[in-house]
Amino acid sequence: MSDEHKFHRELTPRSTFLLHMLVGAVIGIGGILPGVSGGVMAVSLGLYVPMIDAIAGFFKAPKKNFIFLLPIGLGAALGFFLGAVALKNVMDRWYEEVIWLFIGLVAGGVPSFIKEANERGFKKRYLLATVLGAALAMLLLLLEQEEGQVPEVRSLTPLMAAVSGAIVSVGTVVPGVSTSFILMYMGWYRAMMDAFANVDVWSILFVCAGAGGFFILTVKAARWFFDRFHGWAYYAVLGFLIVSAALIFPGLSLSWSALAGLGLALLGAAGAYFMGKLSV
Repeated sequence: MSDEHKFHRELTPRSTFLLHMLVGAVIGIGGILPGVSGGVMAVSLGLYVPMIDAIAGFFKAPKKNFIFLLPIGLGAALGFFLGAVALKNVMDRWYEEVIWLFIGLVAGGVPSFIKEANERGFKKRYLLATVLGAALAMLLLLLEQEEGQVPEVRSLTPLMAAVSGAIVSVGTVVPGVSTSFILMYMGWYRAMMDAFANVDVWSILFVCAGAGGFFILTVKAARWFFDRFHGWAYYAVLGFLIVSAALIFPGLSLSWSALAGLGLALLGAAGAYFMGKLSV
């Protein structure tokens, strides 16, 4: 019996629940952190395809899918909320260290991601999909460069809150799409962060409504794409992963902050590697 199967057998329902909730929290934080994609974190931690399968085919096995999705959803909501609240405090003081941690999480999930990508066999032409995925992700850099030219709104209208939620759901489902950059480009990012930080109930409800409504449609499309074009889809996402990590790379320097960041990156890589084994 392989070590991986031993890990699966040793997991109790309670530990599985807590593990999936932790992974969900990482996905939620990734959805709110500038430059990071919640979908990228889901892929890196080995839960992306199981998640979209469970959501898209929910009514085929509702009890099983509900038990699987509940801790992930709770963790994602908690991570998203805490990420929004902490953004003004923790991120202002330790932004680079947090970015290093997320880079480590992405890197640590690559081995399990490649294994899943090659499940139906590897073809050299899939590398073209990686190049195309990387090129598409580079377009996000243009959004980041344009950010700041659009005046920021002070508060969200119900329609703006719902559209913001829909945009966040796209970043959760489509790996590599940093919805934070899109919202910054539109001038809505800070207003949405303030709504969560100040617990603006009505705005939060409209954000959740927009996210929930658009989420199902995006999941259906993603599942169809991954089912029909398994290898192409995975290797395109790999391109997104590489460029996403490169875009948020904080750079190297001889400082205690950089050393702490490298340490966090190694910790994140190790955590993602083992969570990838345990989560699927």
